[in-house]
Amino acid sequence: MNKYNKCAISVAVAAVSMGASTTTLAQATLEEVVVTATKRAVGLQDVPIAISVVSGEAIEQYGLTELDELSAQIPNVHIGESGGNNQIFIRGIGSGNNSGFEQSVGTFIDGVYFGRARNSRAAFLDLERIEVLKGPQSTLFGKNTIAGAINITSAQPEDEFSAYVEGSYETELDGRALTAMVTGPISESVKGRLVAKTFERDGWMENQFPGATDGTSQDNEVIRATLVWDASDVSTFTLKAEYGEWGTVGANSTISHAEPGSVFLFGLNDPDFAATIPDAYRQSQTPGRPGREVKDDTESTILQLSWDYDLGESQLRSITSYTEYEFERCLDVDYTSIDLIDQCTDESNEQFTQEFLFSSPQGEVFEYLAGIYYQTATLDIDTDIGTQWSSVPPLESAVFAAIGNPALPVGAIDGLLRGVTEQKTRAWSAFAEVTWNITPEFRTIFGLRYSDDKKEIDKDNTVSSLTGSSPLSNAQLNGIYTAFSFFTTYSYELERSEDHVTGNLNFQWDVSDDTMAYVNFATGFKAGGFDTSNNMDRSREFEDEGVKSIDLGMKSTLWDGRARVNAAYFVSEYSDVQVSSFESASFIVGNAAKSEVQGVEVDFTVAATETIEVNGAIAWLDAEYKNYKNGPCLVADLLSGDCSNTNPQDLSGTTLQFSPEISGQLGIQYRRNLTESLGLIASVQGIYSDDFHVAPNGDRRSVQKAHTKVNARLSLESNDGQWSLALVGKNLTDKTTFNWANDATLSGQRLGFDNAYFRQYEAPRTYELQARYYFD
Repeated sequence: MNKYNKCAISVAVAAVSMGASTTTLAQATLEEVVVTATKRAVGLQDVPIAISVVSGEAIEQYGLTELDELSAQIPNVHIGESGGNNQIFIRGIGSGNNSGFEQSVGTFIDGVYFGRARNSRAAFLDLERIEVLKGPQSTLFGKNTIAGAINITSAQPEDEFSAYVEGSYETELDGRALTAMVTGPISESVKGRLVAKTFERDGWMENQFPGATDGTSQDNEVIRATLVWDASDVSTFTLKAEYGEWGTVGANSTISHAEPGSVFLFGLNDPDFAATIPDAYRQSQTPGRPGREVKDDTESTILQLSWDYDLGESQLRSITSYTEYEFERCLDVDYTSIDLIDQCTDESNEQFTQEFLFSSPQGEVFEYLAGIYYQTATLDIDTDIGTQWSSVPPLESAVFAAIGNPALPVGAIDGLLRGVTEQKTRAWSAFAEVTWNITPEFRTIFGLRYSDDKKEIDKDNTVSSLTGSSPLSNAQLNGIYTAFSFFTTYSYELERSEDHVTGNLNFQWDVSDDTMAYVNFATGFKAGGFDTSNNMDRSREFEDEGVKSIDLGMKSTLWDGRARVNAAYFVSEYSDVQVSSFESASFIVGNAAKSEVQGVEVDFTVAATETIEVNGAIAWLDAEYKNYKNGPCLVADLLSGDCSNTNPQDLSGTTLQFSPEISGQLGIQYRRNLTESLGLIASVQGIYSDDFHVAPNGDRRSVQKAHTKVNARLSLESNDGQWSLALVGKNLTDKTTFNWANDATLSGQRLGFDNAYFRQYEAPRTYELQARYYFD
């Protein structure tokens, strides 16, 4: 069956968001889901875009604790880490592994844009819902939503006093979490909400090397306070302050493939080294230089002030925010027990945003939204790489011989490679969206946004002796590292400016009282910028990325309100796609000429009976580079000489990262009263993904094979909602999967590490006990 037939068949099916609705024991109808995807509070079924919603109840039901666990619930969405950086992909489009990239999928929390993923690590604390908007969202959400947006709404202060305490214990990983919340009125015009959480767990990668740490253990704390002041009948202020600390030790990555030469070198410090996919999750990473450990520590602060003012039936809203974070991350980038290469990065970011939004009354012939947005950001990155060739004597001797100086003393070429980056960003935009209600059943929506961006960067690379006692000068050391395409000295200052006009045109038709159809044409862009991981001075700058997209969709409420069925077909063409690929020793950043993404997404929710609810989603995706003739080399081609800097790889026709052809999930929830005061809730969910590429260069050793995971939850709850006790099982089939993989450092340098690869593994089967108690 060809892809067009698949598409035609899939469009005939339909769906609604997983977990976005609930049933009760008293009735078998679905509750209305309200979202803010259009910057207004409207029903999910009235929003003419592809959107999936995960409610706070569903987050609790499936025991979701992080964004990467959310992505498994929604087909065509991938969220995970790669070498310490968060990656978010929707429909095969996302930002690569480079701190200089803007986001392809924008993250918004309570209306505030978070340009860096580090700021949103506490996103799962005390939530009302998460909305995943698919496809370009440039008009209302701005420049860096070229693939979509994640719109997160935290729980707000309540008019009546309420509090809860929740604890959980994860048996397999000795995970412990405690959350406490209190909300209610403080005075006649002020109400507040205070929530705090602490979370600890051990790692799931057993590190069998003596004295090394299992990976990845976590220790996280976060606290959030929200105040709402009704200053008058027409004026309301909301103040939010949040502080969090997140720490990890160890790593969940290991060498997954090695050939005889690299097995010998990796085994010098670890005689039991074996390069296999670890059934027992064996690992032998060590940090490198004395006093270093594999870790990732982040501190984050968020301050936000919102003001809502009613102008008759119209409304003015102001959102002011300041966010900052600092993190220190140390990695063992040789991924083994040899102390060859480690990398530590200190990064800090400060961001200020201001948005004004004016909205007209709803229900008129013409409705409109208009706004102005302003952002400034400062990013500082200080990275140092320590190379200890002396820890691998055969390798050091080989390098001495290769540079024609075999008599050099031990440690002569051990290097300290440092990169310092300061980047400043200033951006502003103005936007408007007009809805013309032509008839009660037919309307059109037209939106435009003008954006202006400016960036400045100051970048310096230096090479020096690690010990300070090498007989070689810094210039000689730099010559050696440059010759091996590993690192080079340079210094430059650059600036760039760009402006864009983007928009959308949407036609919406209420076919009946229960069915709505729409077609949406949209354009978007992701800002260009500078390569902050530029070790070899091969890619200082990359250009902005653009998209043209069309979505056709349908949303239906069926069976007297007992079922919702939504579907979407989409085609998107991306130009100048920003890509970052690791090529043996350095990341190469640039722009692929063109990629094309098309597919079908279908999800549904059905209240089958008063006690049984079924939800599911399925997606078909065809995502590939249409024209990418200057792609990075595969390791095998580097070693054979078939590919080089001057003779790059043609990746045209290669499938994009994180884009399985078929993916989906199916869940069933059962509710019943055991007694007048006690209820039972049982749910089970299967999640399926087809094969997909993890690395951006189509390397077959970085393909995650097709797999199915099963999650389940069994809960006893009081029927008055005062307490609950639950058992949650995740990955019950104990599938071994990975969310990042690539060729290992120096694997293509003919230094003995030929064709070595690593993988970063996800958690095995786990069980978690949860208990919650409410105080009224």
